[in-house]
Amino acid sequence: MPVQATRRPGILHSPFFWKLSGAFGAVVMLTGVLVGWLVELRLERSLLLDLERKLATDCRILAPRATDDLLAGDDERLAREFNGMGTAGVRLTLIAADGEVLADTHEDPARMDDHSSRPEVLAALGTGQGAARRRSHTVGEEMLFVALRLDGPLGVLGFVRASLPIDEVHQAVAAARRSVLTGTTVGVLVALALGLGLARRLTRPIAALTEVAADLTAGHYESRARIESKDELGELGAALNQLGAEITRRIAALSQEDAQLKAMLASMIEGVVAIDEDDRIAFINSAARELVDAGPEEARGRSLWELVPVRELEGLITRARASGGHVEDELDLFRGARERILQVHASPFQGGGAGGVVLVLHDISELRRLERVRRDFVANVSHELKTPLTSIQGFVETLLSGAIHDQDNNVRFLQRIEVNVRRLTSLVSDLLSLAKIESGQLVVERGPVDWRDVLEGVLRLREPALTKKGLTLEVTGRERAVLVRGDREAMTQVLDNLLDNAIQYTVAPGRVVVRFWGERGRGFVSVSDTGIGIPPADLDRIFERFYRVDKARSRAVGGTGLGLSIVKNLVLRMEGDVRVESVEGRGSTFTVELPAA
Repeated sequence: MPVQATRRPGILHSPFFWKLSGAFGAVVMLTGVLVGWLVELRLERSLLLDLERKLATDCRILAPRATDDLLAGDDERLAREFNGMGTAGVRLTLIAADGEVLADTHEDPARMDDHSSRPEVLAALGTGQGAARRRSHTVGEEMLFVALRLDGPLGVLGFVRASLPIDEVHQAVAAARRSVLTGTTVGVLVALALGLGLARRLTRPIAALTEVAADLTAGHYESRARIESKDELGELGAALNQLGAEITRRIAALSQEDAQLKAMLASMIEGVVAIDEDDRIAFINSAARELVDAGPEEARGRSLWELVPVRELEGLITRARASGGHVEDELDLFRGARERILQVHASPFQGGGAGGVVLVLHDISELRRLERVRRDFVANVSHELKTPLTSIQGFVETLLSGAIHDQDNNVRFLQRIEVNVRRLTSLVSDLLSLAKIESGQLVVERGPVDWRDVLEGVLRLREPALTKKGLTLEVTGRERAVLVRGDREAMTQVLDNLLDNAIQYTVAPGRVVVRFWGERGRGFVSVSDTGIGIPPADLDRIFERFYRVDKARSRAVGGTGLGLSIVKNLVLRMEGDVRVESVEGRGSTFTVELPAA
């Protein structure tokens, strides 16, 4: 034995040994079966051909006499003579041109049906002679039929047919089959015995090397093959030992690199996804799992399209593979009612003989939202300034063109100019306040403030508006102080804006409810109304600058579209929170939460 492993496996437990032995035996058996099948096929074909020739000869011998009898037209003599012609078990049948059976050596012609559609008769009608192997309708046995056409001066007189059961053919084929099977079985047993000895001699050293290779695969890199010869298997054993040493060194280096790479990818805020050539996920970091809403166990090994069914992403990956370089695009990914805008970079890679694509995902949803807010702000502020300025310009031009001397209208025009100037002043004032808040220039002094005191000051300003619109004001929670840490002026501006908003969007006979309470170290104030309410689609945007649910109504009541944005920013500066609940057509509730003093 040329090579021996440190742990020699039993040869009878070697899969390769049994596969080689089984393959050798299978080849011998298959060869025997194939030879037997060919012999049986050729034997059956030869016997049937000999039988067909014999029946054709009988038909040709019988044909002249049958032709004379048919031309004579004496049916009784024809049947009497025909019945004495059958020999050696051959069945003879005389068939008229129209398919009627005139005579038969084994059956009564009167009980036999029309034979014009029999395959052998149809073949004889076309070519002069026909043969068919089938089960007889009359006797119920499988037989070989040969028919010969009988021609007269005026055309086809009829057909003479000879038939014989083919049981003898089957018996001869069965005997040949038994002989072939016996010979094949003996040959397979002898060949298998020889094959087992040869396979044992070949597979023993290979099994030893296989055991070492299995150890290396399982991670037992200390396993080595024992070299006892210098032939090819000995060289293979030496190469396997060298491979084990090299694997040990490289595994240590790769493990260190892999740990470093995973640590870097896991700490990235960008999502990283690697897919193989079948678009299945080979690697995904936690940031990418969060972006595509995938759990830690369900993503790896799954198809990318199960997690991200976006047609544009498929096109991006296709372009990356086609170009062989870096491509990028922006994709919209929807998860329920939530939209994410992702900037996706795709780069193909080759590794281990297979190609894949690495995807780097950047969530730019907030960036795009801010860009949209900026665009909306520019458009809205331009529109808000242009509307009163256009109105002022129109009234001034009217006055300058002579309407200033119109005692009936000049004062009305000046009043309209005053209204628009006040609107501009309010708008600019709100813009300056909002700019100071967002830039951090507004100083917010945080100290103990009672929400009830803030309400008293705001009500002095808003009670006339409540009375004028015929609205009812309810205040609950006044009996106990609600002290919070905040800035009195900022809190006044917050509550004033919320009350003003409730008054503007509530029609008589409506109700405005202010409620105070404290819990879990927080102080709360809520302002509820029975107004027009806010559609669910607009709830997330009402705190944006100039965002209005009903723009025409908002301008009609004099709103600038900045009040709720100022409220949001002031509350955040005081380390609080503001939220809204609303049912369209039934009213809204704004709740402000600040830390308790």
